[in-house]
Amino acid sequence: MTGASDLTADAHVTDPSNTVGDALAAATQRLRATSDTPRLDAEVLLAHVTGRDRTWVLAHPEVPVPEAGVFEAAVARRSTGEPVAYIRGFKEWRSLRIRTDARALIPRPETELVVEASAAEIRARGEPAVAWDVATGSGAIALALALDFRESLADGRLRLIASDASPEALELAAENLRAHGVAEAVELVEADLLDPAGERLPRPDIVIANLPYISSAEVDERRGSLGFEPRIALDGGPDGLDLLRRFLADAPLHAAPGATLVLELGVDQVAAVTRLAPVGASVSVVRDLAGLDRVVRIELPA
Repeated sequence: MTGASDLTADAHVTDPSNTVGDALAAATQRLRATSDTPRLDAEVLLAHVTGRDRTWVLAHPEVPVPEAGVFEAAVARRSTGEPVAYIRGFKEWRSLRIRTDARALIPRPETELVVEASAAEIRARGEPAVAWDVATGSGAIALALALDFRESLADGRLRLIASDASPEALELAAENLRAHGVAEAVELVEADLLDPAGERLPRPDIVIANLPYISSAEVDERRGSLGFEPRIALDGGPDGLDLLRRFLADAPLHAAPGATLVLELGVDQVAAVTRLAPVGASVSVVRDLAGLDRVVRIELPA
């Protein structure tokens, strides 16, 4: 990931007499065409490149802007639509600093619901249990669960597996797990969905899956972060359900009898996924803070 020092190479250096206030105003104006939050983006980027926080930035509008060239380069990247999380190299998510770059999706706020629902399921399931995070990406979900269940994982009452079809994403997940001291708590596996389960790996009791659920046409439009995040983690086929359809068909073959699946979905996909649920499964929905159906819990028949 490009660091702050690397950004200066091609950056036009601003007149050092420009103040923080001037720089923020100019950056905000430049970002209006590509960002829904231009002022916030400008503040966050300036805080990042100067090593300060937003409070300092907002409190010192009259100070000559530090690292002017680095800031301009960061703003130039953001003006192309590149996500702030990729420019900074991390995303603050669930009180954690998650390393982010183009190897994996940026963790979304709605994915916090997946963690909460999965943690509740692990507690309700009892021990011992096997939990499996499919399409782990940056490893954010597995990381959050590993921190929540550190003791159970250490003494073998819980086994946590995280898989992805992308070796690059698994590298990023490993970096995040190491950075938070839980690398030994999670087994990282390169796999297509749950294929190794029941063979070289156990059948999971809880399966957490944040699979690609955006339609190919929407990905093709490359709006916002979709133009920068890896397509393999976004494209769910013509109706956004290709991977979910295959996952739900295969889950009874690979998961333990009576296993619970916790899935993050796109808005308006709950009805379709409910129809795709395996015969005899029970389906319930968890709504996000906006009242939208975003997480589905599917309990497989025993």
